[in-house]
Amino acid sequence: MAKSSSIDIPAPRENPHLFGHAEAERQFLQEFGAGKLHHAYLMAGPKGIGKATLAYRLARHILATGAVQAKKEADSFSLFGEEPASAPAAVLGSAADDPLFRRIAAASHTDLLTIAPAFDARKGAEKATISVEDARKVPEFFSLTPAEGDWRVVIVDAVDQLNSNAANALLKILEEPPAQAILLLVCHEPGAILPTIRSRCRKFGLLAPDRAAFDAALQSVAPTIPSTDYGALHTLADGSPGLAITLYAHEGVKWYQQWLAALQPDASNATRQRFTDSVAAQKSPETWKTILHGWHMAISRISLWPHHRGTPIIHGEGELVAAIAKALPTALRQGWAGQARSLITATDTFNLDKRHTIAMLLDPRLLDRVAA
Repeated sequence: MAKSSSIDIPAPRENPHLFGHAEAERQFLQEFGAGKLHHAYLMAGPKGIGKATLAYRLARHILATGAVQAKKEADSFSLFGEEPASAPAAVLGSAADDPLFRRIAAASHTDLLTIAPAFDARKGAEKATISVEDARKVPEFFSLTPAEGDWRVVIVDAVDQLNSNAANALLKILEEPPAQAILLLVCHEPGAILPTIRSRCRKFGLLAPDRAAFDAALQSVAPTIPSTDYGALHTLADGSPGLAITLYAHEGVKWYQQWLAALQPDASNATRQRFTDSVAAQKSPETWKTILHGWHMAISRISLWPHHRGTPIIHGEGELVAAIAKALPTALRQGWAGQARSLITATDTFNLDKRHTIAMLLDPRLLDRVAA
């Protein structure tokens, strides 16, 4: 599997295509057509399956329909002097050359606010949490009268990244929702958000698209990925197209294979040292996440052996996993994952030495002694 640096994944606000989630779209359209919209929708599911893309599709439909209705009521054009396009009554989505689509893609629509983690220039990545200052923009935004139609829409991407103060600020809006205002909440881990937030939302529990939709997504968004790699990527990414594209760009299958090689009970110290040095040389935060994803996939299969029956990611995977599992007592295998997750969290939180972390992950007995 060759690495490609030419993949340019469109941001959800710029993406006119969605693969899967037809049932969620159908339910939303039914509620919208019946005039029974909820004040908040929670789109929950794994990362990279199109939750934010769906949120923007809903937002475009709400804003386009609201603009058409406002024009009928006022018999006038929008403040920007352009005729609002008619929103389809039975389908979601709009063409990329639609004026409303272009303005939302450019983040210039006055009735749409997006709340997301700020970019950390020092680390070259987005921050882990959304601050209370950003969350407080929501009530201020909702206090304004819609400028271009009947609705104001806020997208939070993602609600499980709100810090505690920010979550409480958002909860106040959910407890007393303003009229003609809708919150679209993207959520990667529903268990990580306040139960009081969950209970006040209409929930769409979204799953990874089926294999046909997965393949179609990769063909559309990342046509440079060879179709011969789709099978391995589908399994490694648990069916998430977005994650699969990221894993491909950062050589996820290669790192997974190297994990299994370095974890072999007969792996030499030199083999493990080369792997540790190779990991430590990586500077990209996304590559580090990819490497850790490979470890989590490996440990999952090792822990479940011999009961795991998943599709192999690489040739000879079953034999490699079996060799590692047979060399470790069941109790040690079962505790390995939890101890390692704590170490990985500490490494990311306190910027610990990645060489030390990798060395520990390669030796479950050492990790077990340190945890004890």
